[in-house]
Amino acid sequence: MPVRKFRSLAEVEQAKRILPGSVEFSQAVRAVFWIAATFSPTRNAPPGVYKFHSLEEAQARKKTWAHDRDE
Repeated sequence: MPVRKFRSLAEVEQAKRILPGSVEFSQAVRAVFWIAATFSPTRNAPPGVYKFHSLEEAQARKKTWAHDRDE
């Protein structure tokens, strides 16, 4: 989608509007979701707060989460 610059609010009012249900609207929504899926970080751990007694225990748990995610 091209980026449009406006010098005044009058130019904004004259700009073409994309109506919901149109082909252009569907393409714009699809592009937004594609960008979100492409650039969003992957989740490395299940949601929640975890406490560990040592750094080694935390690193071992992190490896199991990565292993479970890859399966």
